[in-house]
Amino acid sequence: MSQLTVSLNEDGLHSIAAPTSFETSEPFDVVLDNDGEAVHVHLNLDETLSTVADIRATNHYVEPNGSRPVGVGINPRTTAVTGRLKIATGYGSEVAYTTVTIQPPEEDPKRVTVDESLAKPQRDPPAEPTTAEQIGAALADSGAGLVVAFGLIAVLLAVVIAATLESGVVIAGAGVVLLGVVVAVGLAVRA
Repeated sequence: MSQLTVSLNEDGLHSIAAPTSFETSEPFDVVLDNDGEAVHVHLNLDETLSTVADIRATNHYVEPNGSRPVGVGINPRTTAVTGRLKIATGYGSEVAYTTVTIQPPEEDPKRVTVDESLAKPQRDPPAEPTTAEQIGAALADSGAGLVVAFGLIAVLLAVVIAATLESGVVIAGAGVVLLGVVVAVGLAVRA
């Protein structure tokens, strides 16, 4: 947070030493540094500056040899605004002015700028799934995986038995089982 430091009582009772100008783009503190006796300080923003800045309290008591920060809030704006801050002590017997310029806020580094390039796809569209992937997805979605597993076990068992017994009837039976598995898978994929 920016700070505008004002020295009080440095050159005698109620003296004020303030910078002639101050510039910021964010809320800031007016730091009242007292180098002597206790003092009451009155802060006032002129009409122009008060359109973009705000001091909640205008009268401030500063302890002897103490320091007191006074927060100044800033309202959002799009152009620079320059005005004067009045600093008074001794019930107005001593007055100093600081010209304050409030600049538009700097761009927020966390902010993301959106333009038309974000509307265009950044990646290639996904490739169409292969027939095997489509069948696998359909089997997984329909719960037919169990039917296929039992069918493959039955076909494997029929082929082993047919090869062992070398019988034409068993080979024909294995073909029927294989045909049944193909029909069951087809029905499961359609459902």
